[in-house]
Amino acid sequence: MNHAEQSIPLISVVIPAYNAESYIQSTLDSVFNQTYQNIEVIVVDDGSNDSTQSILNAYPHNVVVIKTENKGVSHARNTGIDAAKGGWIAFVDSDDIWLPTKLEEQIISIGECQWSHCDSLYIGENQSGDVKRSDYSHIPRGNVFEELIVENFITTSSVLIKKSLLNQYGKFDETLACLEDWKLWIDISHENPIAYCDKSLLEYRVYSGSTSRKARSVMPIHIELIDQIFKALPSSTHYKKLKNKAKIKSLTICSYIAEEAQDYRFSLYCSYKAWVEAPLSKTTLRRLIASTINQLVYKPK
Repeated sequence: MNHAEQSIPLISVVIPAYNAESYIQSTLDSVFNQTYQNIEVIVVDDGSNDSTQSILNAYPHNVVVIKTENKGVSHARNTGIDAAKGGWIAFVDSDDIWLPTKLEEQIISIGECQWSHCDSLYIGENQSGDVKRSDYSHIPRGNVFEELIVENFITTSSVLIKKSLLNQYGKFDETLACLEDWKLWIDISHENPIAYCDKSLLEYRVYSGSTSRKARSVMPIHIELIDQIFKALPSSTHYKKLKNKAKIKSLTICSYIAEEAQDYRFSLYCSYKAWVEAPLSKTTLRRLIASTINQLVYKPK
């Protein structure tokens, strides 16, 4: 590799797309508007049956389009990784938007790390873009393994990572219906510190619909993954406490999400399970009392 390739490496941008006609052009525009120019753009069309393909065919810039059967976002991302020519991979979902300096600022600030993430602004049906992900929690950097188990603070559309690191850890698990990105980031973070660019360089789209259904489907998978993660770790008091903390966090978040969707029965179920994990905790007790009152006052859904 010559000096130019080292200082300005090729970044392969991988975009999984399924029925993405509403936003795919805006996403692509944000990628091609990057101040960092040494990129290749790969869109993996995951069996779309809308006008996604025709939008891609008509797009004026050079895009590598790979058409696959509908096998899910993990398969689409993995297909893009395999096709990538760059030594670095950056992911962006087909409804998210990068700010113009996103890649440039990450590649400059990454240092000796092999992967990086950045802050994001929430946009969507109920989000103006004024709310940052970092407004909700501390965003760690460096050795984040234990913190990442408790809270998933890495937005996949913010990640810049060496292709070799993805291949080393087996890429995205295609058997998982959800949380495949969180599981991969946990595996990687166990031995690899992450850089963090403390700027909002991504507009991350959120949706208000189907939040209760999402909580009901994600929660059991999340708990099962937590169990799997800790089976591979030493059976120490420290890790037992961390596992307990991770489960309580997951259940409590699901309780709030279900409450927001007026699914008070499931909200109560999650808060009860969290309280069982920590019966002496004032936080879990308050959540249990609140969700019990909601279940009694409001008609169950």
